[in-house]
Amino acid sequence: MAQQFSPAEWQQINAHLDANPAGYGMPERRAGSVVIASWNIRKFGALADQDGPKKSAGAFAMIERLCAACDLVAIQEVQADTASIEALRDRLNAGGGVYEILYSDVTGRVPGYDGMSERFAFLYNTARVRRGEMASDLSYDRSAVVDRVNAAMAASIAKELPPQDDPGFLEKAIQWISGTTRLAGARIKSFVQFIRAPHVAEFIIDGPGGAYEIYCVNAHLVSGESKRERSQEFFALLEWLLLDSPKTVVERGKIYLLLADLNLDFESSIDKRKRGIETYVTDLNAERGLDAKVNFPFLDRGYQTNARKDETFDHIAWVAEDTRLPRGRHNDLAGTLGPDQFDFGMFDFSALFVDAGPGKSPDGSPDYPRFEHDLSDHMPIWIRLPIPSDQQHRFHVGGG
Repeated sequence: MAQQFSPAEWQQINAHLDANPAGYGMPERRAGSVVIASWNIRKFGALADQDGPKKSAGAFAMIERLCAACDLVAIQEVQADTASIEALRDRLNAGGGVYEILYSDVTGRVPGYDGMSERFAFLYNTARVRRGEMASDLSYDRSAVVDRVNAAMAASIAKELPPQDDPGFLEKAIQWISGTTRLAGARIKSFVQFIRAPHVAEFIIDGPGGAYEIYCVNAHLVSGESKRERSQEFFALLEWLLLDSPKTVVERGKIYLLLADLNLDFESSIDKRKRGIETYVTDLNAERGLDAKVNFPFLDRGYQTNARKDETFDHIAWVAEDTRLPRGRHNDLAGTLGPDQFDFGMFDFSALFVDAGPGKSPDGSPDYPRFEHDLSDHMPIWIRLPIPSDQQHRFHVGGG
């Protein structure tokens, strides 16, 4: 069984958090704004197994505390067994909330076989957020997948095999074909399909005379050693959102909101990755004349979102033409415009556990085994937006 904090230690942790919740990035519920969050909650599935509860009472209460402060939470790594997400909803409602859940089918596997499977879930406060009419997986149709596989195989053959008049061509071709079981990992160098199909659902946030109509994209992109595969999935997802934006974002007035564990590698340089994304978007805009704008605010503050704080995996970003939403140039203003205006942050429970005492190793570093399995190995991130109104036409940067 994974290590856990004791009930007394959780009491100590919560007392420390109570003294300064904002200092650790815990969002606050406010009357004039909504909080939208994303959290990869590690293996959030069954409530218990033969060894006892899968998550301690203290860890589950901390998950509940964060979610109670939010109006819409996208959760990754929900398992096939949905007992935990259902229990979370029920506990919030028993405490006076009016929450509902929506989750995807299991993705990332073939029935009857093991795989990187999970569900994507949305937990939403029906007092602030209502379901729209659309919910779907985001994937490429079969003809596109076949075309991509054929093109990738043709490119691989052209690169790896000698000309047909080469005496060794037949032998090398047989060797190449015999290795087709390694195609996805070793030979196909381009994107074919998502390992886990992202889930898209429409949510509407109503206000006095205005509304945000949001297509929320909940995603957990491929992990593993291959940085190439991870980048391929990310840019394929970004391309999908951008190229669909003329009809969805511009013509229909929707907002694409990406809430995701992108598993991108930022170890070398967050600035380098940011420039790469900006260049990609700029080039695609120039080629297609797109109107929608992209904002990845968590790149601007360099948040390291995993519990060990050495990677920037988790992101909330939007593709929108809606002038009420901040552009990238506004990100530095987050948290300075008023209590119900644009803001974003991360609940840094790693720092909390160390500062409170129970999560500190003898050398002063975080004692990760005490919490990264029981609670999560990712920290929740969130954004705050003002309740929409008929007076809100552009992103507000003035005083008052």
